[in-house]
Amino acid sequence: MISTFPGPTVHFGAVLKSYRRQAGLSQRDVAERMQVTRNTVINWENDKSKPDHALIPLLCSLLKIPLHTLFSMPEEQKLTETEHRILEDLRRLPPAGQHVAFRIIHTIAEESALFQEADLKETYGLFFVRPGQVAAGVGDEVPDLPPEYVFLRRNSLSAKADGIVRVHGDSMEPVYHSGDYVFFERVSSARPGQDVIVDTDDGAVIKRVAGDRTLCSLNPDLPYPSKNDQNTLVIRGRVLGTVPESDYPSQKEQGILEELYSDELREFRRRYGWEADEP
Repeated sequence: MISTFPGPTVHFGAVLKSYRRQAGLSQRDVAERMQVTRNTVINWENDKSKPDHALIPLLCSLLKIPLHTLFSMPEEQKLTETEHRILEDLRRLPPAGQHVAFRIIHTIAEESALFQEADLKETYGLFFVRPGQVAAGVGDEVPDLPPEYVFLRRNSLSAKADGIVRVHGDSMEPVYHSGDYVFFERVSSARPGQDVIVDTDDGAVIKRVAGDRTLCSLNPDLPYPSKNDQNTLVIRGRVLGTVPESDYPSQKEQGILEELYSDELREFRRRYGWEADEP
């Protein structure tokens, strides 16, 4: 754990995970490019270990993480005009007056931080991220991996969702694009016109239910092949919509949320077997 002062404590792993997701890379992708095991990347993101110092430049380059951000080091910032005036006023006070002023400022800062944390936890919730991707194409392999988690803004759409999953491919354009994350609600059946996540013999797909209850693409240039009765098709969820970028917390908020949701994250890891990962 890396401490930042002033401000909240931010996990090295939370920074790493957030930038990896922004880069659209899986833990396995990062492991392959860094020439380490996936469990090593998992341990980095869970703050169980940190990369060898020789790997840091490659990791920052791969995920485009500023070094000061990765290690929670504050950037050098110039004082504003208001801050200069406050400092000048403080210097005019006698030592006893400065001590009182510092205590007042510290109390206000602590109360403000508590208010902001409460507001942050009310604003963002913890969501399940389905392992792997769903193909806007023929099918993506469903990996035998534990799910990850993400913090997202609470709203009328996310309130109905059981989780999110990443789309891969172009057959569902213009509604869903490759790289989009979509909200889904766990269901086992769907009506014509609804978009669904389906596990098939060829892998996981995202498709629309047609009037004859077959699956179809939205992009006419990339039609979905028809399936015969021998193919297994299992509906896993109904798509509710795309996750907008504005629903994700900022990097600073992500670090605070990791702390605020520590109990929930511990239970999430226990439930999905993260604690069983090899060191």
